[in-house]
Amino acid sequence: MMEPHTARNLKESKSNKLKDFVQVSGPLGISHFLMLSSSDAHKYLKICRTPRGPTLTFKIHSFSLASEVAAAQRNPRNPSKAFLSPPLMVLNNFGEEAHQKLATITFQNMFPPINVRKVKLSTCQRVVLVDYDAKAKRFQFRHYSINAAPVGANKKLKKLLQSRNAPDMGDMQDVSEFFDKRAGDASDSEASDDESRRVHLTQDFNRVAHADSTSKIVLSEIGPRMELELVKVEEGMCDGRVLYHAYVQKSADEIKTLEQKKAEREKLRKRRRLEQEQNVKRKAREKELKADAERARQGKEKKKKKTDPDLDAYGNPRDAAGEAADDAKWAAAFEREEREWQEGDVFDERTGKISAGRRRGATTK
Repeated sequence: MMEPHTARNLKESKSNKLKDFVQVSGPLGISHFLMLSSSDAHKYLKICRTPRGPTLTFKIHSFSLASEVAAAQRNPRNPSKAFLSPPLMVLNNFGEEAHQKLATITFQNMFPPINVRKVKLSTCQRVVLVDYDAKAKRFQFRHYSINAAPVGANKKLKKLLQSRNAPDMGDMQDVSEFFDKRAGDASDSEASDDESRRVHLTQDFNRVAHADSTSKIVLSEIGPRMELELVKVEEGMCDGRVLYHAYVQKSADEIKTLEQKKAEREKLRKRRRLEQEQNVKRKAREKELKADAERARQGKEKKKKKTDPDLDAYGNPRDAAGEAADDAKWAAAFEREEREWQEGDVFDERTGKISAGRRRGATTK
């Protein structure tokens, strides 16, 4: 019904809360939330204006799904192209009370406004009708598709022009029998043909209703349909002050007391939040000071390890006797290798030959 302006790509999970959807409503361009809930006694519909309300709660007394409405009709009309543009909004018999005016504004803002100077008739394919019954204090919610048919034409001829499939006339002797045969069930508004339903078109509406012609407006219900009762109006997104309640009436003193309690709870909530933030900052500072102290301690230990002659590079006690023996072994090995190198063969750079037994640094004649 709300097509095409709906958040089809919005994914939800069981862990999501209402505030999660409110946060993404701005980037996704969502203006209203329609939330359905059910209890043991009744079913409810909540209409919320994002991001700061108000919230209207309706009790659903009766409803019919679109599939049930289509199943009750012999020839249901539900064209797919009708959902490419938003529906028209028609409100009837709304009162002058504060909650009635708020309901009027809410229903109007649920659908985009229409510029009568620039709108194309071909985009006006659906209409949403909300009628208020003052005696029962209930809203009748209906959803129709709009069609236009030429005035004065035979019903069979109109259906033949509107359909893209050729009719079956195999059992007929003459084509006139097709037009004389009784037509099937009419739509919700097709049976009557009074003057109030005739309009003069200024633009082309469909394949048979052209501009500068007189046509008859035909409405076919496509559902859903609901019977609603406004039971509560509150500020904010389901958590604000109650502005109207159909069953509970409070005096001025009670309202003042409730507002004071709410202000005290809000003040307490802010104080606790401030304390929590201060505790978080304090713990972060303590953690940072502790980390600094640990780093300073580790730095002192490293410095002590480097300057202590009794400890090795890894902080272990030195073995002086073992280190002296190792140094002596390395010195003897180096001396032996140096002596072997000096007494070995020598490469003569001028002749390019190797001389055996020649000492390093000796001269040649």
